[in-house]
Amino acid sequence: MADELMSLASRGPFRLAAQVVLWIFVVTALLWALVNMMKRSTLFFPDKYPAGLWDVSGLDPRPTDHAITTPDGVKLHAWLFSAAEADAPLLIFFHGNGGNLSHRADVAEEFARRGVSVLLFDYRGYGKSEGSPGESALYVDGLAVYDYARTTLGVPAERIALYGESLGGPYAADVAANRKVRCVVIESSFPSAASVANAVYRIPIGIFLGNSLPTARSLNRAKVPVLVMHGDADTIIPFACGRELFDALEGPKEMWVVRGSNHNEVPVVGGEEYFGRVVWFVRSAQPAR
Repeated sequence: MADELMSLASRGPFRLAAQVVLWIFVVTALLWALVNMMKRSTLFFPDKYPAGLWDVSGLDPRPTDHAITTPDGVKLHAWLFSAAEADAPLLIFFHGNGGNLSHRADVAEEFARRGVSVLLFDYRGYGKSEGSPGESALYVDGLAVYDYARTTLGVPAERIALYGESLGGPYAADVAANRKVRCVVIESSFPSAASVANAVYRIPIGIFLGNSLPTARSLNRAKVPVLVMHGDADTIIPFACGRELFDALEGPKEMWVVRGSNHNEVPVVGGEEYFGRVVWFVRSAQPAR
């Protein structure tokens, strides 16, 4: 009997330790599942056609329609706003997670008036594009649009710049890391999904998001000039995320703080200065590679 009691006593601490490890594992798995479910539920808010602002009769220049087929067979819809100069830089516009391309047409039109052509496209599941959005699938879309600009439109790589608005930031950055580009403009974005989660919820839950949406890492691989723009009154992606992104960049970089601008207000609040800064940056950029 004494031997049995000694045996149980010796196993007790190990049993307790195993239970603690098991509970830690269960709680961690639940937190991982919860955080990733929250990310998926807040990532995409597409407006499918006919929702949007599709009357282009008042735009000058008017966009031309383009259909871009991805390697996995999804047809994407794009508008090309052509500047007057035949050799103008081409800005590929990666919009944010809400609405569709029609909501950015006025911005693209203004860039084209000022000498920068714009290829504005909808991710799969947005506007007139086929399919359904997904975090990994949008990387495919971004590369397909770039390749279309190079092959079908015949634009040299040194004339192609990228614009990433909010969620479009990591996808524009990914293209820059995998294709040759002139420069990248980032508006109201973030260094990674983890950094946004930590900033928004003010607890370190970003650890459960791993390397999701690694804007800063991709831009550092790209080694091209980057302009970071962020409103200091942003209530969606905190200004601290924009500053963190800028600080993390290792190559040529500039930052413009748009005073008093909320998340979707940078072009409106920035006004003439916004268009002037972006156009000057794109037209004067000298790629580092």
